[in-house]
Amino acid sequence: MKLKIFYPVINGEITGGNIIALRIIDEALRKGYGVVVNSPTEGKFTRLLEEKGIKVYHIDTRKTLRLDSALRLARVIKKEGIGLIHSHSPLGGTVLSRLGGFIAGVPVINHAHVRESFNKNVFIGAYQFLINWFTSRFLCFKIIAVSQAIKKEIICQGVAPGKIDVIYNGISLSSCGHDSNSSIRIRDEFGIRQNQKIIAQVGRLCEAKGQQVLIKAAKIIAKEYDCIFLIVGEDLERAGEYKNSLRELARGFGLERRVIFTGYRSDIRELMNVFDIFTLPSFIEGLPVVILEAMAAKKPVITTPVGGNTEIVIDGQTGTIVPQGSPDKLAEALRYHLKNQEISKKMGEAGYEMVKAHFPLSVMLDKIMAVYSEAVKDN
Repeated sequence: MKLKIFYPVINGEITGGNIIALRIIDEALRKGYGVVVNSPTEGKFTRLLEEKGIKVYHIDTRKTLRLDSALRLARVIKKEGIGLIHSHSPLGGTVLSRLGGFIAGVPVINHAHVRESFNKNVFIGAYQFLINWFTSRFLCFKIIAVSQAIKKEIICQGVAPGKIDVIYNGISLSSCGHDSNSSIRIRDEFGIRQNQKIIAQVGRLCEAKGQQVLIKAAKIIAKEYDCIFLIVGEDLERAGEYKNSLRELARGFGLERRVIFTGYRSDIRELMNVFDIFTLPSFIEGLPVVILEAMAAKKPVITTPVGGNTEIVIDGQTGTIVPQGSPDKLAEALRYHLKNQEISKKMGEAGYEMVKAHFPLSVMLDKIMAVYSEAVKDN
């Protein structure tokens, strides 16, 4: 009987973590494994899964205090004949999947895409820390960390280093070729002249991603260079409130024609080919897929030293590292790349070689399938 795997995910939208989960799910299906997914919400990602014929449950796993959700997960696990759980959820879903797996007698693998954030309330935060520590130590077979930085964070939470495997996110280079027709189409779509440089950021719109820092840096750079700032992504967390605040910020700087908000795009690879510089001034990260995609498109990357960013972007070689929360330093880095275009181009080419050598999708998938085999054998 073929293995059936249960994948709890963060939400129903298309996020970096869910993209990685999808690549793993596709590989599991290719190997003939059964797949069932749980998402606390519905959205583009869950609709995509359902189009593939994958059964999706909607049990709310966003809060660690919802222990009844662990019982509901356990019932689903038993009903579906699940043999392995691979959770891609943050704290609440992680803890509840461990408890559900324990009740159902099924091994649990957790995929840590970003560091855990505990509630600021001292009592709730302490409860979350303790239950996360207990379940990770006793109810979890393995934790997959997407970077060495995330592994260090998990160790600080009291997890034994031997329980943590670092498996870097990977991407396929097969669809990264340059298409001049799509480049012309995209520039025409947004009214961007051929001689205008495009500085871009891709990711969900939220304070942690630092779009506000980019807009403040744009205020400085727009006075010196004829360039467009493309902000790709949607406001999924605050129902458009944060996006509106970003628009107001740009308007206040007189940049309403220089800062373009594209909303959600399904053609990220094509967009990447049009960018001249990719920037991700985040405050929190794990190992961003969008940085790998930008490097695969041979674009120089400017980012911050958070999470695993410095494990993929080598300062001065494949891009530039700037302090988080500093529009001045970001503007300085943008100015350097715009002024030194040959050096910037070489950084982009070096980034491509790095992704090709160290972050292929096949390596990530092979390592994860090996963890699956180990978990099932051990159980």
